[in-house]
Amino acid sequence: MDSNKKIFEVKKTFGLSVLLKLTRKTIDGIEINEMNGIYRSNLDLDEMNRAVTRTMASHNIQLKIG
Repeated sequence: MDSNKKIFEVKKTFGLSVLLKLTRKTIDGIEINEMNGIYRSNLDLDEMNRAVTRTMASHNIQLKIG
């Protein structure tokens, strides 16, 4: 990973746990680890965002806030 890219690191929540597990199973090469309530991935923030977006689209998942 390029040292100028921000790592993927996010606080653990139930909904995010489910989405990240699905993303890991859907897209090869993604590693997601949890330590002390924080998720980290082997992908940088932009790559992980694209992977999660692809997973949501392929499973027809829509985020609704409010």
